[in-house]
Amino acid sequence: MTTLQISVPRWAKDLITKPARYRGAYGGRGSGKSHLFAEYILARAMRERTDIVCVREVQRSLKESVKKLLEEKIQALGVGHMFEVLNDRIRTPGGGRIIFQGMQNHTAESIKSFEGYDIAWVEEAQSLSQRSLELLRPTIRKANSEILFSWNPRYETDPVDRFMRHESPPDAIVVEVNWQSNPWFPDVLRREMEYDRGRDVDKYRHVWLGSYICNSEARVFHNWTVEEFDAPADAIHR
Repeated sequence: MTTLQISVPRWAKDLITKPARYRGAYGGRGSGKSHLFAEYILARAMRERTDIVCVREVQRSLKESVKKLLEEKIQALGVGHMFEVLNDRIRTPGGGRIIFQGMQNHTAESIKSFEGYDIAWVEEAQSLSQRSLELLRPTIRKANSEILFSWNPRYETDPVDRFMRHESPPDAIVVEVNWQSNPWFPDVLRREMEYDRGRDVDKYRHVWLGSYICNSEARVFHNWTVEEFDAPADAIHR
């Protein structure tokens, strides 16, 4: 097998180099956490035969999966000759595979098909239901198997936040990362970030800094201020 050298930002060193059953990366957009996990599982697949399942709570089509990201990484890393990209999966060196599944489609019986897998990567894990989390954890049971979670926090009560950030399971490494820690943060996202920061601080904190949603998304006005004003003499205050 072949060793793949990947560039690892400082925040991710412990996350992908130390032994762990659970690996979690949470924070705002543009942090690079999904790109890191994509490279991590490709490097693992090149080092040794590895079966990987990439899951989301809901996956109506492969367009909603991380398959395209993995395909782009394979090309960017120059290892296309070692992987076979098929319509519904990716074959990896040594006879391994990467498949893509929606947890909502599985029952306690059907999910048993994952039992022999080495890695489960849960992308957009903030949407993972408690039912799906409870199905997935005991299913990925192979020796030295791992479960990866990458997510943009939404509510403190979301199952992945309760499990990874507040219950702190044993044998877990969890890191917070935002755009400031991404050495490859692109200019196009920087302009989007600066726009949100200047227009709507609550949105900026949630989208870009990974803060929990603290105000209702049903707000009509997002960019309001409180100022003194002179009311007309005939104004009626209610």
